[in-house]
Amino acid sequence: MKPHWFYILLSVSDAPRYGSAIQEDVRELSAGKVRLWPATLYGSLEELTERRWLAELDGHDGGRERFYRITDQGRGALRGEVERMEALAGLARARMDDGAASA
Repeated sequence: MKPHWFYILLSVSDAPRYGSAIQEDVRELSAGKVRLWPATLYGSLEELTERRWLAELDGHDGGRERFYRITDQGRGALRGEVERMEALAGLARARMDDGAASA
């Protein structure tokens, strides 16, 4: 999964958000390391919607903003990525611990 997709899905995992709110949330979640420029953000929102990992909400708050929510498929993809990251982190810790013991 692309790192910025991970952060977008994580951003909308607790509540629907619109574009600039997703941008701000991703910046906060990543401690400023991931910045979504408009082309990247809106291209990613379109791709994630096409994959059915996100769904656009109709008429949310009556404003012009387009709100997005995570779908069940998106939540499954996010959960799978978290599990992959946890397994990778465990492997790295074990490898580093083994290396420290033999040094």
